[in-house]
Amino acid sequence: MLREIPVRRDCPQCGHVDFSAAVSVIVVWAHGLTTAIPMIPEDELRICASGRCRAAYRLVSRAFDVHPETQATVGPWTRAVIVLEDGNGVEIHNSSGQVLACA
Repeated sequence: MLREIPVRRDCPQCGHVDFSAAVSVIVVWAHGLTTAIPMIPEDELRICASGRCRAAYRLVSRAFDVHPETQATVGPWTRAVIVLEDGNGVEIHNSSGQVLACA
């Protein structure tokens, strides 16, 4: 059973009014982690469905910064998958998390 947002709100970044289904789990990969870390939100979270305002990126970055298992990592997160309640998902790559070789 999918939950509905009772009140229509505007995205504070882009003004879009359509939001995704609730986030079920965020799976994050990062340098220094031996396996991917699943993060289950405590509250009901939804992201802007437009994709223009980078809401998914901000959600993953904030969750990664406060999660106890990821605070001991060597660097930033590199890849994340957000799984939504309706079965859809969003894959995000963090370009700032890439390690470049120096010659």
